[in-house]
Amino acid sequence: MVRAIDSGRARPGRAGGEVTRQARGVRDEAAATRPTPARRAAAATGKRSRRGVLSLFLLVIALPFALALGATAYFDLRGVILPGVQVGGVPVQGFTAMQAAAELERVWNQELRLTAVDVSEPMHAWLVAPGEFGLRVNTEESAALAYAAGRGQGLLDELLAIWHGLAQAQEIAPVVEFDPLVALAAYEKWSPELAVLASDAGLSLDSGEVLVAASAPGRELDVLASLEWLAGDPQAALLDNALIPLVTRPVEPGIPKVDAQVAEVERLLTSQPILTVYDPVTDEWFSWSPDRGRIASWIRIQSNTAGVSVELDLTLQQEYVAAQAEELGPERVVDLDQALMTLRAGLQGTESPPLIIRYLPREHVVRAGETLNSIGFTAGIPYWKWLELNPQVRVRGLVVGEALAMPPKDAMLELPVVPHKRIVVSLAEQHMWVYQDGELIADHVVSTGIPRSPTFPGIFQVKSHYLNAYASNWDLYMPHFLGIYDATPGFENGIHGLPLLSNGVRLWGNVLGRPASYGCIILTLEAAEQLYDWAEEGVVVEIRR
Repeated sequence: MVRAIDSGRARPGRAGGEVTRQARGVRDEAAATRPTPARRAAAATGKRSRRGVLSLFLLVIALPFALALGATAYFDLRGVILPGVQVGGVPVQGFTAMQAAAELERVWNQELRLTAVDVSEPMHAWLVAPGEFGLRVNTEESAALAYAAGRGQGLLDELLAIWHGLAQAQEIAPVVEFDPLVALAAYEKWSPELAVLASDAGLSLDSGEVLVAASAPGRELDVLASLEWLAGDPQAALLDNALIPLVTRPVEPGIPKVDAQVAEVERLLTSQPILTVYDPVTDEWFSWSPDRGRIASWIRIQSNTAGVSVELDLTLQQEYVAAQAEELGPERVVDLDQALMTLRAGLQGTESPPLIIRYLPREHVVRAGETLNSIGFTAGIPYWKWLELNPQVRVRGLVVGEALAMPPKDAMLELPVVPHKRIVVSLAEQHMWVYQDGELIADHVVSTGIPRSPTFPGIFQVKSHYLNAYASNWDLYMPHFLGIYDATPGFENGIHGLPLLSNGVRLWGNVLGRPASYGCIILTLEAAEQLYDWAEEGVVVEIRR
C-alpha cells in the first residue's frame, strides 16, 4: 500500500476529512489518559489531601468530644460539682457535696455578719450573726442542689453544662431556714439596747430663779413589728440585704410640758403677800411680807407619774408666821392658824382682813391700900372682869402680896374689832377725836362722869345702839346711845347726846367740856347723831385718863 504522503495540505473531499477528524480525536483521548509525570504527581497530592482532611476532622471533632467525655467521666467518677457552680456567690466547683456543705457552713453560718439597723435611724447599726436571729443556710441541701446542677438530663446536657461553666458562673440560691422563736428571743434581748428613755419636762429653783428643762421623746424597739418584717422575707434579709430590721417606735415623755407649773411658780414668787396685823389696844399696824427668796424656800416641786406639782411647805410657813409673831413681844399674840390662812391666801393673790392682835393675861401683886375697884381703874379694866379670873377674891377679899391674874388689856373687846375706825376720848381734856383709816374726821367737846361716878378709862368698843335709851335710875332719856362697857354687870355706860328728863328738861347743855354725867360720855345732839350713824358695833373706843 502506497501511502501518499501529503505535503501537509488536506486533500479535498468530504469522506476523507471526516475520517481525519475522527482519527485526531482518538489520538487526543489516548493522549489525555496516558499517565504522564504531571498526572502522576497530581494523583499523589490528592491522596495526601484526603488524609489531611480526615486528620483535621479527628482533631476538631473527635478530640474535644473525647475530652468532654473524659471531663464528664472525671467529674462523675470523682463525685465533684461541675465547673462554674456557686452557691450564693460562694464558688464550689470541684468540691464534693460534703466539702461544699462545709464551705457554705463556714461562709454563711459562721463568718457572715448581718447589719442590724434601726430602720428609722439608719445611723444606729450593729453587726450580728445570722443565727442569733434564727437565720441560717441549710448547707446540706444547698450543697446537694449545687452538685445536681447540670446533671440528670443526659450526657449532652451535662457536657453543655460543663462547657458553659467554663465560660460563666452558674448561681445556685442557698436554701434559707428561719426560726421565728429564735428571732423573737433575739429581738426581746436587743430591746434594752434600742431603748432610749424619754425625758420629761422638768422644773427647779436655784436661788429664787426658775429653771426649766425641756422634754424630749424617747424610743423603744417594736418587737412584733420587727419580727413581722423579718418573717415576711427572711431569704431577702439574709441573701440580698444582709440586714436585720429593727423597727422602733417613739415614746412620748410622760410630762411633755410644765408651762402651767412654771407660771404657778412665777406667780408665787411675785405674789408679794402682805399680812396686815392690827393692835386695837395701841392702835398700831404691822405688815409682814416674805421676800422672793423666802417664798422660793417654801416652794416644793414634786415630779411623779401624774406630772409635776407645785406645793408650798406648810411647816416652813408656820415657822415664818410664828417668828413674826414672836417679834410682837411676850404679851401680844395672833391666831397662828388664822395668820397662816392669811399668808396662804396672800400667796394665792387674795386679800384678807387684818389680823387682830390679842393680849395674854398678866399678874398684879396686891399692894397695901388697894381695892379691886382701884386696881381695875388703874389698869383700865372694870373690877368684875378681875373677879372672873380671881373668884377667890369674891370670897375672902384681897390679900396684900397676893399675885392676881390680871385680865389682858383687850379683855373688854368682846366683839370682832372694826380696825379702820377708832374713837378716842380724853378724860383730862374732856374731848373726843374720831378717826377713819388713820385720818381725823371729827373732834368734839364732851362731858364725862363726875368723880363719884367716873367714866372708866380703858379700851372698849361699841357694843350696842339705842336710838333713845332710857335710864330709870335718873328718869332721863339718852338720844343716840352707843353702849361701850358695863361699869357693873347689867349697868352699861355709853356715848350719847344731851339727855332729856322725862319732864322735858334738856340737861348739861351748858356744861360740855366739864365732867357732868354719871359715867357716860356726853355730846351735842348733832354730834351724837353723826357718831351714832358712823360707828358700827365693834368700833374701838379708847378712853384715856
